Amino acid sequence: MISKRAPLMFFILLNLTRINFLTAQLEIDEVAPIIERNLLLEDLEILKTNLEIAQPQLYQYTSKKEMDVFFEEFKNGVTDNMNSLEFFRLIAPLSNKIRNGHTILVPSSKWEDFVVNKAGLLPLDLYFYENEMYVLHNLSSQNDIKEGALLKSINGQPTMEIFNYLVHRWFKDGYNQTRPREIVQEEFRLLYAHFFKLVKSYSVKVINPDGAELTIDIKAIQEPEFKRRLKQRYDKEFVPWWRRNAEPNSFELKNGTAYLKVGLFSSGFKSDKGQRFNKFIKNTFETIEQKNIQNLILDLRGNQGGDVKPQLELLRHLVKTPFHLYKDVFAITRSLPNPELYEFDILSRAEFKNDFLNEKVANRYPMKKRPGFSNEPQHPSENLFEGNLYVLIDGWSFSATGEVAGLIKEHRKDAVFVGEETGGNPVTNISGIQTFMTLPNSKNRILICLVNYTTHVSYENDGYGIKPDHEIRNSVFDILNENDMVLKKVSQLISESENK
Repeated sequence: MISKRAPLMFFILLNLTRINFLTAQLEIDEVAPIIERNLLLEDLEILKTNLEIAQPQLYQYTSKKEMDVFFEEFKNGVTDNMNSLEFFRLIAPLSNKIRNGHTILVPSSKWEDFVVNKAGLLPLDLYFYENEMYVLHNLSSQNDIKEGALLKSINGQPTMEIFNYLVHRWFKDGYNQTRPREIVQEEFRLLYAHFFKLVKSYSVKVINPDGAELTIDIKAIQEPEFKRRLKQRYDKEFVPWWRRNAEPNSFELKNGTAYLKVGLFSSGFKSDKGQRFNKFIKNTFETIEQKNIQNLILDLRGNQGGDVKPQLELLRHLVKTPFHLYKDVFAITRSLPNPELYEFDILSRAEFKNDFLNEKVANRYPMKKRPGFSNEPQHPSENLFEGNLYVLIDGWSFSATGEVAGLIKEHRKDAVFVGEETGGNPVTNISGIQTFMTLPNSKNRILICLVNYTTHVSYENDGYGIKPDHEIRNSVFDILNENDMVLKKVSQLISESENK
């Protein structure tokens, strides 16, 4: 006999579901509010004006005429009122017009906080390899999905279609793909929430390492739970790429070969032995000289950049003749168009005020003479390394690291590059003093860069980073098994060279 209470319980559960849905929708409406069309158009005008006035080389890859047309398309896309997230999605393709890896467009702080703390996200940590996406860590409650599984689709959409859509909307230097791929793979679940509909569960199709195909529903989890499970199950800490501590500088000798890891170009950055950058580099090359080491592996993977003085300190030990780091450094404005919209700290304001001439020269404000940019060249160190140089690079090798790789390519024709294309451009770097601007109505934000650096190299900017002589990316199983095939390739090259 059917209980008379059953219809009542069903009614209660149904209403609870509706209440939960409405509560969630109200919260989304609060963090991504509807904005009037005229105010969104005002944001577009402010965005365009500030980029044109403040950011150098805005038209390096896209002509002004084409950029103007692109902004007109944005305006035509604002046909009615829309919420701030819809507006962010509309303007995100700007990344493929500006093509500067330091210029980052992100949603409002309210929306980002909501996604990072409360939204239901895909409970999979992913890895890109040979145009496929793999499960690096399974943080779902479904044990049937194995580490190393090929992720074919999410909610019926091919995973690589989603991945390429997101990469297309992430900022990169020129036409580089290695850096945006690294960032998108790492923050896939968060970016998915920015660009696709939030759901309570994901239907995923995977092919496990044993070849078994599986279509399964996995429940969405919040980011704090993602991090907790990652630590609990795999003893891994997730830290966003933009605030991750760099791997310490380190040095070791093994079988007559020197291995030098440079994790960050920062004067105060300490090595694994506690030495500051300059002392660490000086001691390292003194040891190489004393031991008469002929093979040096310089590992720049994961190095996202840094400062000029550490760059020079390393290069003085590698470049055989006097050299300059930069041939041109300039800003195109001395004041911001809408200063009230910027997060401009006191130190950056002082640097922007003091480092550049007050009078325009050839329609720009040149930097005053500074380390790396002066008439006097840098001279090689007394402990100059002239042996066989192998440089390890990847998509995380960005900003100042792209410059260092570029100077090595220019002056050390014998250097062998192994790994993946650097994420940083070796010829031009639009960065330096940079500050977030918040659009006043939608509250979406963009990191605007104020300084152009052009390195002192003879080759032209082709829109790509330094490409390796031997292209290698570790597979998902190499990562899981901590098997560094890039380093093994270098060991093989050294062995082959010695046996000739």
